[in-house]
Amino acid sequence: MKLSDNEKIVNFAGNIYNQGTINHRKFVFSSRDICKGRILVLKRGNKKNIQNYIKEARSKGIMGIVTENNISKDDINYDLPILKISNLSVKLNSFLDYIYSYPTKDMIKIGVTGTNGKTSTCHFLAQFLSNIFPRRNIGVITSDGNGVYPNLSSTSRTTPENHLLYREYEKMRRKNVRILIIECSSQGLHQGRLNSHSFDISILTNITRDHIEYHKNHANYVDSKLRLLKMTTKYIFIDESLKNLNIENKSAKKIFFKYSPTRKSINEPLIPRDLLIKFGKTFDQYKISKQDHYLSQLKHIPGRYQLVKGNKDEIFLIDYAHTSSSFLDICKYAKSLLTSYFSNMKLLIIFGCGGDRDKEKRITMASHAKKYADFIIVTDDNPRSEDPKKITSQIKDVLNMKNNFEIINNRKAAIRRSLDFARDKYLILLLGKGNESKIIYKDREIYHNDIKFVESLIK
Repeated sequence: MKLSDNEKIVNFAGNIYNQGTINHRKFVFSSRDICKGRILVLKRGNKKNIQNYIKEARSKGIMGIVTENNISKDDINYDLPILKISNLSVKLNSFLDYIYSYPTKDMIKIGVTGTNGKTSTCHFLAQFLSNIFPRRNIGVITSDGNGVYPNLSSTSRTTPENHLLYREYEKMRRKNVRILIIECSSQGLHQGRLNSHSFDISILTNITRDHIEYHKNHANYVDSKLRLLKMTTKYIFIDESLKNLNIENKSAKKIFFKYSPTRKSINEPLIPRDLLIKFGKTFDQYKISKQDHYLSQLKHIPGRYQLVKGNKDEIFLIDYAHTSSSFLDICKYAKSLLTSYFSNMKLLIIFGCGGDRDKEKRITMASHAKKYADFIIVTDDNPRSEDPKKITSQIKDVLNMKNNFEIINNRKAAIRRSLDFARDKYLILLLGKGNESKIIYKDREIYHNDIKFVESLIK
């Protein structure tokens, strides 16, 4: 009988440990993890890096290697059992499913992707479902954190690496999660972190320009997003602006919605009302008569269109906006507030652009700021490996037609400076970080949270 690749790996491990029962505890997927007494599983990589990973893992006590790379004992200069599995990167989730005993098989799985609004949508879905199913645990994996909602643990990636993703699944199974919401990034989808997944429901909020530095062109970016829809079995929710997209999945039902977050008053959260109403109707337990109740229970999401008011009439509008389209949307929204609620006020925008990301959006975002703001302060976002002063200089080149702007690279200093305007009848639109807790520079990370820092200054 021909063995599957999963069976080959398990048999390989069984021979090493001289036992028949093999589970996920016998494997490790990074040389940085606890390797002693385990088998190292390595995806595709260049030969030198792979050799270094193995060297590090061997020093920590690994028992064997599973890899798709052409590595021999001569290459690593020591004797270790090696099993080669072709296309392991593609098959890895199938193997993880196997050794974790299919941890999500009893869960309703919901995938959310799009350029803007992914994280907010995941949060609102979790709240909404908690209202419909008050006795069910709702699992969430987002850029804001992972866990049983609302108790989330911080994470470094929107869609975690394959093995880390399955660790989360196992935790959720132990906590009796029955509905799982996963934020699916374009990079995560492209890199196969969600391979072999089957989603009951998928949601595509929108598609605009983003992550071109990674995907190289817009077509590749769109294709990565559409991968989620191909994995969906029951319902695909799509923003009505994307009706002309070529969706290959013919079996799942397509439901179009208007992704235009609304609120009835300034004190209520901006919610994707049309999406939530149509989404709720796909569940038998959803009661139309309680629809207003479900929606009224939704709470603000920190760092998303968040108003912070001070004791001296200071008003800040804080948002995560870091794409050109989300930047434009929040600028328009801020202007609508000035028209409807704060007619005697002007608009100051504080923003920067992240390093190592699509550089063209710096021009676009600066152009939007110049169009809508009465004053602009350019500051640091996440410069990463780039020189922050070069980033702000590129933005300055677009703003030079206007005299009413300043460059203050230190973000805390920029926010402090804005208080001079806030107390002089300016609405302060603070963009780029939302509820993030750090600013990333090349050689360091600085703790900073826009919301907490603003509150410390004005309350």
